[in-house]
Amino acid sequence: MSSRARSRASPAASSSQVRDTVGRSVEEPPLFEIGSSLREARQRRGLALADVERDIHVRSRYLTALEDDRFEDLPGPAYAKGFLRTYAEFLGLEGQRFVDEYNSRFAPDDEPAAPPPVRIQRRRRLRDRVLIGLPIVAVVAGLLAWQTTRGGGPKHETMPTSSPPTTAPAPSRQPPPANRPPAVARLSFVAARGPSWLAVHVGSASGPAVYVRTLDQGQTARFVSRRLWVRVGAPWNLDARLNGKPVSLPATTGNVLATSAGLAQR
Repeated sequence: MSSRARSRASPAASSSQVRDTVGRSVEEPPLFEIGSSLREARQRRGLALADVERDIHVRSRYLTALEDDRFEDLPGPAYAKGFLRTYAEFLGLEGQRFVDEYNSRFAPDDEPAAPPPVRIQRRRRLRDRVLIGLPIVAVVAGLLAWQTTRGGGPKHETMPTSSPPTTAPAPSRQPPPANRPPAVARLSFVAARGPSWLAVHVGSASGPAVYVRTLDQGQTARFVSRRLWVRVGAPWNLDARLNGKPVSLPATTGNVLATSAGLAQR
C-alpha cells in the first residue's frame, strides 16, 4: 500500500485540546492534517513563506511541499522530518507531534537491503584465480619431468615467476550526511508570580512582531526562531528558559536578545 493510501486509510484521530502561545485551550478538529495545520498557524501569525525561509533557513518550495502534504518532493524522509520539526516549532506548535504523525502515515515500509560484503567477493575472485592456475602448474611440472628423462637432469635455469595481479579494494561509500536542522533559539516564559507585558520580534527590534500582549499569571508563551528580540515589562514575575535551560532576566523592565548561543541584554 502506498504512503498516501495509508494516510487515507488511517482512522480519524480523536479530538483533543492543546494550548496556544498564550496558554489558552484550543479545540482541535477530529482529523489532524499536517499541511493545513502548518499553513493555518503561519497565516494566523501574518507570516509569508519568505519570512519563514529567512528565519529558519528552509527553502520556500520545501515549506510549500510541507503545507501541501507533498512529502515526495522533499530530499528524503530524514530531511522531511527535520524540516517538519523545525517549521512546526517555529510556529509555536509541538514539533514531535507532527513528526509522529508523519511517521504513522508516510514512513517507508521496508529498509533497503545492504550490499553484499566486498571481502567475500575478493575471496571468490582469489579462489577462481587459483583454480585457473592449477592446470598451468601441471603443464610446467610435466615439461620438467620430460626434460629430466631426456637430458639426465634438469638444466639449472631460473623460471620466471609471476604473482597473480592484485586488485585495489573497492572504495567504500560514505553515507550521506544526516540532515541537521538550523540552530534556533527555543525561548519560553511562564508568568509564575504575576502578569507581565511582552513584545517579541523576530530578528531584531525592527523585525516582525509575533507577540505583543500581557502574559497573565499561570500562562506560558513559547517562541522559536534563529534570533528573538524581547522587551519584558515585569521580568520579576517571569521564569524563562532557553533551549530547555533556565536563564536570568533583567532585574527591571528591559530588552533581551535570544539566540542559540544564549540570552543577552540589549
